[in-house]
Amino acid sequence: MQPPPLPPVDWARVNKVDPLAGHTKKTHLNHYLTPEDLTEALERSYRLTKPYIDDPTESGSGKFVYREEDKALLSAHEEAHNRAVTAIQRIASLSIGSRSDKMRVQKARCIDLFGRHVTDNLLSRDPGAPDPTKSKKTPRAGPDTGSSEVQIAILTVKIRNLARHLELKGPTDKHNKRNLRLLVHKRQKLLKYLKRKEKGGIRWRNVMEAIGLDDEAVQREVMMK
Repeated sequence: MQPPPLPPVDWARVNKVDPLAGHTKKTHLNHYLTPEDLTEALERSYRLTKPYIDDPTESGSGKFVYREEDKALLSAHEEAHNRAVTAIQRIASLSIGSRSDKMRVQKARCIDLFGRHVTDNLLSRDPGAPDPTKSKKTPRAGPDTGSSEVQIAILTVKIRNLARHLELKGPTDKHNKRNLRLLVHKRQKLLKYLKRKEKGGIRWRNVMEAIGLDDEAVQREVMMK
């Protein structure tokens, strides 16, 4: 499901609306953009392209009164800026992104949801489990991209995308059918490892509930027609 589009910056400014309202969660856009980057760039573009008015007349109320030709310039600038904002929002939207762009964002979401740099602060520890903050291991540099939870989530995304592709192609695509079988078995091995390592604890249950699997996906032999 795609996040709602960001409102035009000039419209948000006039109506005193936060351009990022409704985007409390991290929103992924195409071309490695974030809502903050996009909003800042559009704000800067608006300021740099706004026509310079040489000497507007100040009225008694303290407001500036623009000449008709100046009003026409400002109106044309607003219209051009609105068109540019609409075009840039479409370019930045994932709805027109390539398959690789969408897969990259889905992987980033998996890292944001299951990475240990996030779950260490959100999930409670199992009784007797070591405290990661007191570990003597070298601190992690950057986000967690290699833990079993992250890899299981990424494999699940690939499996679902490939399964949807095979629903369209049917049984004739034997190459991707074999790839799907390999991905499922690889995920099953990681699930068995994680269950054994975590002893069926909180991290294990969090992954299984989030990706919608049960114990049969781990214990039973995977058969595909």
